[in-house]
Amino acid sequence: MSKQASDFMAQGDYRKALDTSFVHRYSHGEDEWSWDIGMIQAAQAFLERLDPRADQHVLDIGVGRGRDASTFILAGHRVTGLDIVENSSWPLLRKRWGDRLQLVNKAMQDWQPAPGTLFDAALDNGCFHHQHPDEWGAYLGHVRRLLRPGALVGLNVFGVDAAHPQPGWREMDNQRQGYFFTDDGIRQTLEAHGFTWQGLEVIERQHGEARYLLALVRT
Repeated sequence: MSKQASDFMAQGDYRKALDTSFVHRYSHGEDEWSWDIGMIQAAQAFLERLDPRADQHVLDIGVGRGRDASTFILAGHRVTGLDIVENSSWPLLRKRWGDRLQLVNKAMQDWQPAPGTLFDAALDNGCFHHQHPDEWGAYLGHVRRLLRPGALVGLNVFGVDAAHPQPGWREMDNQRQGYFFTDDGIRQTLEAHGFTWQGLEVIERQHGEARYLLALVRT
């Protein structure tokens, strides 16, 4: 990482900043990621690699307005979606999908599901790269603990490009930060936390700079 944890605000303060940022964006209709073509492509690429047998239980980290969750449900799977912000789409999502979708207003590293709960797969489509650097280990460790052995995991993160080739943190709105990875950097990060590398999909972003890197790993 180009910016160490010592350069960051305290974890609690940064969590509040993240919450403030996302609440503002959702409440003002500025959640452009909800319609981002690159993120839609990332979810589709993940789905194509998912076990084709119906009724896989997928953990959707950063469920947002339920775009990816709805795609997975239509493909025959069940979804538990986590998000630090409960937005205005959730009542309609619950009404539409019933027991096929569980929505949880909680941070990934804090959530404790019912004892014995294990998921068949997980997708983080744009959350991990916003986490405080001191929480990366807890975040990824908790993802691993909630998954069955050999489960597919997709993490879609910001990737550097030729115009801005240096990895590191970049300032966003309301003190929110985003980490931009190199191809090797995201692989090294995930392998260092016990995941088995499967491959990388490079996806162009619809808005903003750089690219998306969809890292595919297994527990």
